[in-house]
Amino acid sequence: MIETAVFKVMDTACFLWHHMDDAHIIYDVRSGHSQALNDFAYEIFEILADKPCSLAGLTVELEKILEQPLGDELKSQVKKTIIDFDKMGLIEPKNPEHRE
Repeated sequence: MIETAVFKVMDTACFLWHHMDDAHIIYDVRSGHSQALNDFAYEIFEILADKPCSLAGLTVELEKILEQPLGDELKSQVKKTIIDFDKMGLIEPKNPEHRE
């Protein structure tokens, strides 16, 4: 189901950011939890914060940014990142029945 879901960032006002060399620390004021994101995960988050997107839509957006098609490994990483974000409570599907 994750392939057909459209995900959105829950509420950007709930997040505080601290950027370090190659890490982006996000603090969720609702839960009190912090997460460290690498540049790739941060870019995915930023795309979703800008507009709701499906897995296929994220792939298209990332291909535009990277100016090349994503290989299978990167596509798998995008999917894993979306699943992780959902588990962390950073994003949610627009239609909750689309959870994996």
